[in-house]
Amino acid sequence: MTPVAAVYVGLILARVGAFAAVAPPFAGQAPRLVRLGLAVALAAFYVGAASPGWDPALAGRAADVHPAVYAFALVREGLIGAAMGFAFGLFLLPARVAGEFITQQVGLNISPQTGPTGTDAAGPVTRVFETAAALVFLVADAHHVALATLHASFDKLPLGGTAVPTAGPLVDGLAAAYEMGLLLAGPLALCLFLLAVTLAVMARAAPQLNVYSVGFTLQVLVVLFGGLFLLPELVGTMHAIIVRTGQTLPYTLGG
Repeated sequence: MTPVAAVYVGLILARVGAFAAVAPPFAGQAPRLVRLGLAVALAAFYVGAASPGWDPALAGRAADVHPAVYAFALVREGLIGAAMGFAFGLFLLPARVAGEFITQQVGLNISPQTGPTGTDAAGPVTRVFETAAALVFLVADAHHVALATLHASFDKLPLGGTAVPTAGPLVDGLAAAYEMGLLLAGPLALCLFLLAVTLAVMARAAPQLNVYSVGFTLQVLVVLFGGLFLLPELVGTMHAIIVRTGQTLPYTLGG
């Protein structure tokens, strides 16, 4: 391998490796060997089949590049890949926000477990929401959108260049993801609110019934049956959120 090719492959591995390390679900429960294989496969694809843009200034002096300059270039590529992996997580973040909100309202966060899309502990409702969102994500072909955005980044941000994506669009995308997550949790939250009002009225009218002793069980039943009744609407909303995120993802990355 020539020095120019070694510099080229190293920069590609830095970008796609950071992407595979940060993007869910690879950053969660996926073994390190799987993440390494994904990074190598993506790098081999870009080197062999769809070579991304190359900064002419770096291409002419790749063989004589200073180690410090090359180290800074690797850090830049790693930051770009990590930013894209973070933006990739915006697809599934609304489902996690909605699940955590419902879990907190019901009180099922006593024994959290690792969720399917990350290393953070999550309640049972959160795991259901995340799993459903991941399935809708695959059905909507949003993974193709994410990979297409990764591919387009090589044209907008060539290897070895000096331009870096700004943090403003990512912050706006994060705020929008939290907002969509709360909207997704709205129907079930409204059901829980009506249940709380009903229990308060009953406790006020007949204190001897001690209705709050069965409040936790009623909350779980409301979430269970309400979720089954509202399942088509929840899945449709998840699909709309994922499609909207896929449409705004290039702008979130500064594209």
